[in-house]
Amino acid sequence: MEWLNRQIKQGVIYSGWKSIVLSAVLVVALYFTNELYDVLNHGPNLIFMKSYLDNFIPVIPPFVIPYVSLNYFIYASLVAFLIFRIRMFKSVAFSMIVVWFVSYAFYFFAQSFIVRPNLTGDDFFTKMIISVYANDHPYNDFPSLHTSLSTLMAFHWIRIDKRIGIPVAIWTALIVASTVFIKQHYIADVVIGIALSFAVSRIFLKYVAKESI
Repeated sequence: MEWLNRQIKQGVIYSGWKSIVLSAVLVVALYFTNELYDVLNHGPNLIFMKSYLDNFIPVIPPFVIPYVSLNYFIYASLVAFLIFRIRMFKSVAFSMIVVWFVSYAFYFFAQSFIVRPNLTGDDFFTKMIISVYANDHPYNDFPSLHTSLSTLMAFHWIRIDKRIGIPVAIWTALIVASTVFIKQHYIADVVIGIALSFAVSRIFLKYVAKESI
């Protein structure tokens, strides 16, 4: 109980009214920034990022599980940061918003497109992939938001506690891999997503969370 109290004292409840107001504003900002994704998720595309190596990547249906876990992963992390690590919450919230808007700039000015395979299997995982395709247009690919947003979370969890951060990083690696193994992204989308996540996290961990990576 004493350990739990120490953790809660680092959260939003004990952070002061100004911090509570800022946190509420960030929650609203996260919601509406996320909503812009669907507005931009259409053609025509101006860039096509498929490389020679992408031709050799197979579809591995079970990877759809980590792929669809992203939203749950993000929501659980944000709630945990808000309750137990308010500075980390602010850092990751600002990081997410910046990553979103950088990505949205690409989607608006240099829209990308992915050619998806025609899947016909009737197994559980293949049906899940087909459902993913049905609910997400094949645009908004470069850079990969699945990659950048999940990697942001991993960077922040590692700074809090490596005992949590390492398993989170492993799951994040599965999420990142899933983007190419279910043919939602190309390698270039993933590489730039990771680079963007690292650059933005470095800034906000240093100046908002007062940590460094």
